[in-house]
Amino acid sequence: MKKTLILLLLSVLPVFASEELQDVGISKYAVLEVLKDNTPLREKADEFATRVTHLFKDAVLFADKQNDKYYRVELKDGKYVWVNKKHVEVQAVIPEKRFDNIEKVSFKEEHDRYIAKINTPSKSAFIFKEDGNNLDFTLFDNRFDPTEAEVKNKENNFKFANLISNEFNLEYQGYTPLFGYIADRGEKGYVLTIKKSPKINKKRPLKHIKIVLDPGHGGDEKGAVAFNMEEKTINLQISKKLKSELKRRGAKVYMTRTKDKKVGLYDRTAFARQKDADILLSIHQNSLPNPKDVYKKHGVGTYYYNKQAEPLARNIKDSLKEATGFMDDGVNYASFALTRPTLPVSVLVECGYIIDSYEANYISNEKNQKIIAKAIAKGVENYLTETFGNN
Repeated sequence: MKKTLILLLLSVLPVFASEELQDVGISKYAVLEVLKDNTPLREKADEFATRVTHLFKDAVLFADKQNDKYYRVELKDGKYVWVNKKHVEVQAVIPEKRFDNIEKVSFKEEHDRYIAKINTPSKSAFIFKEDGNNLDFTLFDNRFDPTEAEVKNKENNFKFANLISNEFNLEYQGYTPLFGYIADRGEKGYVLTIKKSPKINKKRPLKHIKIVLDPGHGGDEKGAVAFNMEEKTINLQISKKLKSELKRRGAKVYMTRTKDKKVGLYDRTAFARQKDADILLSIHQNSLPNPKDVYKKHGVGTYYYNKQAEPLARNIKDSLKEATGFMDDGVNYASFALTRPTLPVSVLVECGYIIDSYEANYISNEKNQKIIAKAIAKGVENYLTETFGNN
């Protein structure tokens, strides 16, 4: 019956050329169900456009227009984003949007985190916004009235905002920098988790810090190849040395792979969540589409996506540059699968350019790999001390 209904609905949703933008049907909104986890909502109808947020499987969206590849989704009045048609399935066509009511919001403090549970039947999209030490959580297509909903164990760190709108806003006001946060879909709604900043032992900053190391690529994914070297091998060699160095300094360390095997990108981030890691470091060696450009662009660089991760990326890059003497390739903002996680704090590290003859010779040398490992470990220590040392 469900398939028959979908076919009938699709028959009233014509496909148009990409330069056109048409209503989704006779009624105003198409109800879309997301088919897989980590589906991106984008600012424009383009696969390279900025990702606004990511969705769980079975999330529900309301689309008002479409072109040949994308639906335009209305998050709120005047706020539109786009989802690729291949990631969603039409469930109904309706004359107006549906809003769910939040029935209960409860708060709990644990030794290392704050937890807010938001009871709602909704499967709507949500976004986070970092603002210094503070964090805003917005759940769309939900109505919340604190005089009617149950509010339990209200924490002073949280406040409700925009109560008259068709969205739910919860603001976390922190006294120290953010150290990881996430929203999960639970049985009764959404579970918002915000990790408390760590208490740093200045003599041993890494003590009790949980770190997942991700040696990039593996198996039939070789990564960059140059001078008879494969990136996947260098990544693993450095990661193993880095694990030893981090453990020696007091950290608890896990690796997404310890041998030459293929691991899915989201399997790597899921592993980090499973280990309840504080920090995720993805280790790589860089390359360029045109190898001749390496004469102008090379050296050590780091990548981050969430603002909370920028200080970690900067400290690691600075430490690597000082230890190796390589050129500074920057602290770069980039949307990668291994930089997008908000829990743990996530950074991708490019130790050097494998297509540069000098740097390739350096990063493949066992002695120099130990220098690189010590530099990364020192960068993590510097980040922890600089960011949280005065807590």
